[in-house]
Amino acid sequence: MSTASKGPGRLTMAATHVGDVADIPARSLDALRHADLLIFEEDRPARSFLKAAGVHRDYLRYSEHDQKYTLSECEAALKKGQWVAYMSDQGTPGLADPGRDLVAMAYRLGATVQVIPGPSSMTAAIAACPFDCWAFHYLGFLPQEPGRRLVALRAAASLTRPLVIMDTPYRLKHLLGSCQQAFGASRRGFLAIDITGPAEAFWVGDLGDLTRRAEGLGSKLNFVLIVDGA
Repeated sequence: MSTASKGPGRLTMAATHVGDVADIPARSLDALRHADLLIFEEDRPARSFLKAAGVHRDYLRYSEHDQKYTLSECEAALKKGQWVAYMSDQGTPGLADPGRDLVAMAYRLGATVQVIPGPSSMTAAIAACPFDCWAFHYLGFLPQEPGRRLVALRAAASLTRPLVIMDTPYRLKHLLGSCQQAFGASRRGFLAIDITGPAEAFWVGDLGDLTRRAEGLGSKLNFVLIVDGA
């Protein structure tokens, strides 16, 4: 474990893998071994990460129901000058996960903020995408309610740069249906499925074609959808 300093502590935003555990950065594994306080989103990924680091340690969860308590504990640790490490369920923290509040707190307290960069499903998908993504619009996670999701997509329908969209696996088919409504079935799309995982696949086609192909997919495969610009 690290030794607490006299001033405000350190918050490390540590990247992990997006499908293949061998991709966890070595520095992230070191943080899991030596930080004073570890924070994860959920138990199952947390146990997997600790196993990869070869340690068995207590940690805090930072899911929807645990945020208030975890923020309080993180604040106390940083005020003591301790080292806090946060790791989200997949990829690099800060995109579509709750880690943003931890970063804001660290700056407010005058703590040191450190990033251990690593895998990201978004940049991995862009690397395999044939569209011109020198500039793109990140739409992230759209509203869950179909009507609001369709409004958000239609607002982006005239944008000329590719649109990067993420969502939970079981909403893929609903998302593709909404995209067809907003952009038309003939708009080109790119679907990255289970990046670095055993079912990894990259599909290019119009949205109608992608929707038909996705019918045969299971509901537990992570994905990134890129829709070509208007």
